[in-house]
Amino acid sequence: MNQREIASIGCKLIGIFFIIQGFRVLSLNVPAAVNMIDNYSIINTFYSLTTILFGIFLWCFSDKLAKILVKEKNRNETVGLGANELQRIGFSVLGLYFIGNSLPELVNKLVGLHTSSYGLSEPTGLRILFLGGPITELLIGIGIFLGSQGLVNLLSLIRTAGLKRERDSELEE
Repeated sequence: MNQREIASIGCKLIGIFFIIQGFRVLSLNVPAAVNMIDNYSIINTFYSLTTILFGIFLWCFSDKLAKILVKEKNRNETVGLGANELQRIGFSVLGLYFIGNSLPELVNKLVGLHTSSYGLSEPTGLRILFLGGPITELLIGIGIFLGSQGLVNLLSLIRTAGLKRERDSELEE
């Protein structure tokens, strides 16, 4: 397997996870939606459908995402993947997880704020704070996805911090 195939499989696995999670939450909302008890059942159904659609998106576009995750020069390497490449792909997939986990919640809260005031006065900082969790998770996901190589370099630097390298010991002698 080359790096792009591994990245594509990772995206498909995350997509399957989101599809299953969306159907799980949808199955909890169907009895409430049938009776139309309140508007929240419609919002929760919308949340479930958004999660399912994001999972389908990840599945369908996993090859295109793999092209983004793995640079052109590394795409045909079939020899064993190093730890840095696997970590970079893992961080990118983790970033996609955070993005996919936060988007349905963000949409759910935005729709909830639109349909109900939740006891808050008109547009204030409290409404923005209400959206703070999903927005923060979305930004962290985007940061991890786009900065995966930097995170791998940081981990490598932390692992070797304070250790003498062979070159350094040769220079001292």
